[in-house]
This record gives sequence, structure tokens and C-alpha cells, in this order.
Amino acid sequence: MAFWFADAGYLDARIIILGLPLDETTTFLPGTRFGPDRIRACSETVEAYSPYFKQNLADLPIADLGNLELEGLGSMENKLEKIRKKLTTYLVADKKPLLIGGEHTLSLGAVKAAFERYPDLTVLHLDAHADMRYFGEGGSKFSHDTVMRRVKEILKPNSLIQVGVRSIANEELPDIHNFKITEIAEIKKNLEGRPVWLSFDIDLLDPSVMPAVGTPEPNGASYQEIINLFLGLKKLRFVGADLVEFNPLAADFIAPCVTAANLVREICCLLA
Repeated sequence: MAFWFADAGYLDARIIILGLPLDETTTFLPGTRFGPDRIRACSETVEAYSPYFKQNLADLPIADLGNLELEGLGSMENKLEKIRKKLTTYLVADKKPLLIGGEHTLSLGAVKAAFERYPDLTVLHLDAHADMRYFGEGGSKFSHDTVMRRVKEILKPNSLIQVGVRSIANEELPDIHNFKITEIAEIKKNLEGRPVWLSFDIDLLDPSVMPAVGTPEPNGASYQEIINLFLGLKKLRFVGADLVEFNPLAADFIAPCVTAANLVREICCLLA
């Protein structure tokens, strides 16, 4: 199963879609491992033309390389290292990866690869949650709620830009510099002139729009606010992206799945 519009061969492709069915450290409702293929299935209903970007995906060289096999690797560190190595091959070949998750922890492997390729990398983190805990459940350093703490430790100072966070643990408060999704000019100012990795946790959206997440938070973004942000940032230098935490076990009906598939289209346009 693949995104129907991603029919380019690897050598010709500019954008590489890769599914990462990682689902190990979810603390409330597991199910993100089913996200990549469920979104692919719903992409059958999505038109190739984006009315927002005025871009036809049929005109873009996109390849869907299926899912990366992560079973049997043991520790989370081993899985993140496999992700890093795979992403490095794409980035060295000047391709732009779009990862479909899967839990948010996967972003750490991707950011490591992107930072090695682009030492002045910035990460644009769209999320309902800060994900800045020092340790996750059981004392783990590598989990969905510590991932941005680990990302921040890799990047240069002031290189993690967080947007839309509305659930923050007390220990995270001193390190949060959070923008509202409507503060597009300020967000852009912090990203201009540098390569950008987009890390998009789909629970940024309000649960009324996106109920298919394991840890929903009220008072989230609308779909139109996401589009407005993307359009406001479209001239920036995006080098890759991930869309994570879609969980069809939380709400397995067509609307949220199609919403996620449409977001894949818009992120492709943003990368292009």
C-alpha cells in the first residue's frame, strides 16, 4: 500500500515518504503503529491538487518507500539509530524525507540525521504537548514525552521553535518558549535563513477536528489555522518533516483519517 500520488522512482524523487510504525512508549492509548497504513488507505479520497498552495502533487516527484521495519531491534536506541541511518541516505542524496508515524519518539532519529547534514538546523515543533520531560515512564530518556528535550540537547541554542503547546508539566515550564499558531510573523522570524525540520504532532489540532490521537487536548488549532501557518512559512527552507501520533484505534472513522491524508498533501507542498 502506498500514497497513490507518490509514484516516482527513488532516483527521480525529490520527496521521499517513509512510514514508521513505532508504538512503544505511548502512555495513554497505543495504536500509532497503525497510523501510516491507515492514512495511506484514506489517501485514496484525496485529490492531488492543493487549493491552498495551488499545487498539483502529480507535478512533484514523490516516492513512497513503504514502512521501515523496526521489529526485532531491541531497544529504542537501536530503532532510533536505524531511523537515523536511513534518513542520512536520503539527505545525503539531497532528497526531502516526509516520515509518517508512529509515535513522536521517532523524530529524534530523524533530527539527528538532519542535524548531521545541516549543522544550523532549526526544528519547528507543532504539538499540543511540550514533550520536554527529562525522563519518561520507567525512567527512560527516549519516549514520546521526552523527545523534544533530547532534540533540544542536540541542536544549537535557540533552534527549537514550539507552536501550539497547551499541555505542560511543571518540570518543563522553565524551558518552554511557545508561540501561538496565529503568531506567524514571529515564528517565521525565528526560522528564516536556516534549514528547517517540521515535526508535526497531529494532536495540535483540536479534538473536535482530530479525535484520532492517544492523548487529546482541548482548545487546539483548527484545520484552517494549520493551512494559514503553512502558507505563511512556504518560502522557508524546509529540508524534511514528520507527521506523528495519528492513532486510528482512538477514533477509527473516515473523517479524521482523511484529514490526516490531506495534511500529508499539504506538507508535500510545503516541502516542495
